Amino acid sequence: MLTLNVNGTTHQVDVPGDMPLLWVIRDILKLTGTKFGCGIAQCGACTVHMDGKPVRSCVLPVQSVAGQEITTI
Repeated sequence: MLTLNVNGTTHQVDVPGDMPLLWVIRDILKLTGTKFGCGIAQCGACTVHMDGKPVRSCVLPVQSVAGQEITTI
């Protein structure tokens, strides 16, 4: 079980730690503003802010963002 803070709301998610953050945001949390594009962190469609810095969520394992503030579109 991982604890995520997304758009100011705390969420408990039971997903594999290596699952990309993008799919947790879209499929588990149902926040569909963040999009899938290329899948290799090149196009930027999946960009979210982690503690105020842009990151590509399609290649970022969800376990690496626990405890960080995630902001989506």
